[in-house]
Amino acid sequence: MISSTFFKKFRRVTYSGRYIPEIDGLRFIAIFSVVMLAHLGSYIQDSVLQLPRPAGLIHTFLLEGVAGVSLFFIISGFILSLPFAENKLLNGAPVQIKKYFFRRLTRLEPLYIITLICYFLVRVFILHYAGFSQLLPHFFASLFYMHNIIYNEASAINGVTWSLEVEIQFYILMPLLAYLYYIKNRIIRRGIFVILILSGTAFSYYHQYDMADFLNKGCYFFGGMLLADLYILNKKNFSSKIYTWAGVFFLLLSFFIPGYYVSVYFTLTKIICMLLYMFFILHNNILKRCFSFAPVAILGGMCYSIYLLHDGVLGLMRHRFAKIIFSNYEWLNISLHALIATAAMLVVSGIIFLLIEKPTMRRDWYKNLFFKKPLKLQDE
Repeated sequence: MISSTFFKKFRRVTYSGRYIPEIDGLRFIAIFSVVMLAHLGSYIQDSVLQLPRPAGLIHTFLLEGVAGVSLFFIISGFILSLPFAENKLLNGAPVQIKKYFFRRLTRLEPLYIITLICYFLVRVFILHYAGFSQLLPHFFASLFYMHNIIYNEASAINGVTWSLEVEIQFYILMPLLAYLYYIKNRIIRRGIFVILILSGTAFSYYHQYDMADFLNKGCYFFGGMLLADLYILNKKNFSSKIYTWAGVFFLLLSFFIPGYYVSVYFTLTKIICMLLYMFFILHNNILKRCFSFAPVAILGGMCYSIYLLHDGVLGLMRHRFAKIIFSNYEWLNISLHALIATAAMLVVSGIIFLLIEKPTMRRDWYKNLFFKKPLKLQDE
């Protein structure tokens, strides 16, 4: 009962029947890849062990954690496309563009702005990373999602938000891209998506050293749009165990395919694996239940808070805490550092999620800042 009540506090707030719990399970895979493999791995390697990053399978495996960002892009493409695809392909309710953009604003901006201010103050007044006047232009560039474009580099305030700037570009373009769903012929429409995905992936590989934007990351969003098309029009039963094992196989395989810096063919294979395992997770009942498992789905539902805060927590720990030696046994020392760092990221993210992100998930939350009214909502 206690654990059930505890988990319920961290469930995301939703308002429509569109909630797909396995999507939060996929978000868990994405945030796990980015935080636990790429960033925690580099924290242990660079700050705890203070060693140069080695080549080899382990390094490749940890580096591929960055692919979690690509999975986030695919998920965004899928979620944002669904209402547009239903409108165009199933004659569903039209998407009200004003509400579409305003919801993005009220849902994402509060936590983003608050964390951006905190990062700015910590970098200037605590870490003395740079002077106030020196960092202020970077703050405003990040505030308006223009840092990638203006400085051609990740934000000097919160480096991980380079991907959020790319997502914002997709949010803006989505109402225009949705016209692809007007193509009634399924083969032609899906063929166009496949061409955009494959050509976009090749473009992404050959421009992977350029600053990220929609052009070199668009292949993942188009992948999400294709999955939305398949999802709403699917009539086939994928509940057989062969599809379960296929989903597991492609998920595991994707972690060991070096999609960056090695070969364009590997990059193409990796995105195909990602699209396949996401397709099976969305359509296979066993995989749906696995990825809807409460702790997994809840952590996935908290991914925005974890995403914005984890790098700051690790950054603070790098200064002194990482140098503490808990044991002369290297693996024990590494394990304790990893456990403490993970706990710190989850605690900080969990507190901020409850205080800021979850309240702003409520529609029209801003109307109740001073005059509280009962809100009809559903925790799922």
